Amino acid sequence: MSSDFDVVSLNKQAWERIAKKYENKPILKVSGLFDHFCDNLPIGAHVLDVGSGTGLPYARSLVERGFKVLGVDVSPRMVRIAQKNVPQAEFKELSMTELNFENMFDGVLSSFSMLLLDPPLFRDVARRIVLSLKKGGVFLLILNEPSEEGGNADGEAIVEIMGETMYSRAYTSDEVLAAFIPLGMKQLRFQKEIRVSEEFGEEHVMEFLFKKT
Repeated sequence: MSSDFDVVSLNKQAWERIAKKYENKPILKVSGLFDHFCDNLPIGAHVLDVGSGTGLPYARSLVERGFKVLGVDVSPRMVRIAQKNVPQAEFKELSMTELNFENMFDGVLSSFSMLLLDPPLFRDVARRIVLSLKKGGVFLLILNEPSEEGGNADGEAIVEIMGETMYSRAYTSDEVLAAFIPLGMKQLRFQKEIRVSEEFGEEHVMEFLFKKT
C-alpha cells in the first residue's frame, strides 16, 4: 500500500465498519502531555483534532476547557458518533490527506491517527498540519514506535485491528523529527510509555509536543 487512494480508502472502509463497536469501548485515557498542550493554548483557542474518531476523549476534554474545536475524520460514521458525543464541537468528514487550512488554528492534535499513513503521506500530512497552525501554535502528536529498539518501522504495515484489515505503521522518533523539524517546528516535550489494551495489544507509545516557530 503506497498510494494515497489505496491507504486512505482501505482505512476508511475499516473504520466505517469498526465505528459502532468502537463507540461502545471504554474511553481511552488522555495523553500525558495533554495538560502541557492545553497550557500552551490561548484562552478560547481554536483547535483542530485530526482523526477525531468518536470525539472522546480529546474533543470533549477540549471543549470542557473552553476551546473551540473542529474534529475531522475519514469515517462518516465516526463523525456522526462524535457529533452526538460532543455537540459543542464541530465535526467534518475529511481525510487528513486533504487538510487545506492555512494559519487557522492555535493548536492541532493527532492521537494515533498518523499511524494510518505510509511515509510519503506522513510527510505530506505533516506539511499540511504545520501550514494549518498559526505562528506560535502547538501540535500534540501521539503515535507508536516499533516495539523493539532498533526495530524495523516498516514491519507489518497491513494489520488487523478489531477484526478489520487496515494499514498501520509504527514510526521512529527520528522519522517524526525528520518530518516536522525542517518545517519550522520546535520540540517542546517528549515522552514514552507502554500501554496495553484488549483492542490494540501492547503499544510502545511516543508523545511529542511541538511549537511552530
